[in-house]
Amino acid sequence: MNTLKRLFKNLSLLQKLLLMFLTVTITPLLFITVFFYDRTEQRLLELTYENMSSSNQQINSNVNAQLDGLRQISSLIYTDETLQTYLTQTYTSDYSFVEAYRYIDGLLYSLLTANNNIASINLYVHNKTLPEDGLFLKHITPENLPIEYLIQLQQTYGNNIFSNVIQDKTGKNVIYLGRILNFNTQNQHYGMATIGLYEELLYRLIEKEEQNKSVYLLNEKNQIISAADKSLLNLPFSEAIGPDLSINQEVVTINGHRHLLVYNTMYHGWKTVSLTPIDEIMRSSRKTAMQIVVIALFSLVLSLLMIIVMANYFSRRLRKLNRQASKVEQGNFTLLPDDSSRDEIGQLGTAFNKMSARLKELIDTLYVKEIAKRDAELYALQSQINPHFLYNTLSGISSLAIQNSDLEVSKLVNHLARFYQTSLNMGHQYITLEKELALTKHYLAIQHMRFEDSFMEHWEIDESLLSYETLKLLLQPFVENAINHAIDDDHHCLKIAIRVYPSVHVGVPALVLEVEDDGCGMSSDQVAALLSSESKAGYGIKNVHERVQLAYGKDYGVTIHSQVGCGTKIMIMLPLQQQLNNR
Repeated sequence: MNTLKRLFKNLSLLQKLLLMFLTVTITPLLFITVFFYDRTEQRLLELTYENMSSSNQQINSNVNAQLDGLRQISSLIYTDETLQTYLTQTYTSDYSFVEAYRYIDGLLYSLLTANNNIASINLYVHNKTLPEDGLFLKHITPENLPIEYLIQLQQTYGNNIFSNVIQDKTGKNVIYLGRILNFNTQNQHYGMATIGLYEELLYRLIEKEEQNKSVYLLNEKNQIISAADKSLLNLPFSEAIGPDLSINQEVVTINGHRHLLVYNTMYHGWKTVSLTPIDEIMRSSRKTAMQIVVIALFSLVLSLLMIIVMANYFSRRLRKLNRQASKVEQGNFTLLPDDSSRDEIGQLGTAFNKMSARLKELIDTLYVKEIAKRDAELYALQSQINPHFLYNTLSGISSLAIQNSDLEVSKLVNHLARFYQTSLNMGHQYITLEKELALTKHYLAIQHMRFEDSFMEHWEIDESLLSYETLKLLLQPFVENAINHAIDDDHHCLKIAIRVYPSVHVGVPALVLEVEDDGCGMSSDQVAALLSSESKAGYGIKNVHERVQLAYGKDYGVTIHSQVGCGTKIMIMLPLQQQLNNR
């Protein structure tokens, strides 16, 4: 099972579609074909059985009509009292029986003329005084009447009985209806009457119903008395044909071939038996089944061609997407041609194009950002050379000032040296907030020595934030900007407030640095120019804004609020991050 699953997974989309189509198409098709063929065969057998039974009933009706005619003639002879008198009286003279001949011949000739289907009518008598006439009248002797038939007739007590098939003197097959002639009040019989019926006449009754089947007429002993094959006459049906009619079965096997057997019994015990080969019955159904199979195969081939075309269509579109994905993997973001189809694959292609375009945009943005970041780092590394050299030089100047007892110069140089020492930070661009504040304080100390009491600063610091990380040199450019641009000739002492406090920005904790002064302020155009890419006057401010966004993203940076004559408020928004080593 696992092997089959693995093989199925490794098939192409086209092969999977073909396999699924063949599975869901051929299996139901085979099931439907077998089911309907079986149902058709059963229904054909039922219809054929009904037709054969109806045909047998028609044959029975026709045979009964013929036999009823014989019975009527038999009854007419049996009840004719004049005939009885002529047959039983004793004749003494040589010509006394002529009148009897005349009556007998006239009666029987009239019956033969009225019933031209009758082969013969014979009267057999014990009366030896009545000579045989050579036509109708015969004495009861073994030569004229077989002893077995005579015994059968004697046991009927006046009822009709049919003989087996007997060949007459002309070689024709005849079936005889026989009857004992007795006195109404006595059990003693005085003669017998036989009425012959040609077997050929009975066969003509069944021949017209014998289409694609074999029909047999049996007597009450199940002996064949009429059939197409005359060699079977008088043979038991079970011996001549095979199946035993005592077993109730509709389908029998004869000589290795299956046949449908139907028989109907007449009221006097005779039977009409019909046999139809099932192959003959199924010939038309098989022809229809073959037509169905041909149509089904044609439909299957047509459907297979259609599924191949459709599978190729979808597979080609998916392969195009796959090739495009490979190109994107290799860095080629060429867009797919527009797919006019609005199906799922078309929508997937449109979404893939949008994704490729967005991915290219993000990669380009990240690439530009990375380049800018590397340029900034390179610039910072280059600029660190001068502070390092300057720090060493300032340390030497401070030592000389102390040697010359010039403490003010030594103090100034020490503040400047500490400022550059902190800003150098061993080449790292991130420092703790505590160091950033110390760097700003060194800068303010230097500016106090320059501007004396022209400004004063106020600190509002949340000391729990001192260990958190920030970029270096964020506050100094804004403090420098406040001192250089906020002081005018007639201004009172400039107040600078420096605040550090936690906040929440874009749903996450943030660190806010503020520098606010009550100087001359700026117009909205001047504020916009400070952060523009073309600005040169506020290069340090713009540099801080860009460094923050490069380091933390577009959600962070510098915000300036200022109004002419009302001072300026600078807000630097940073993410709240613990210090990381070697950054």
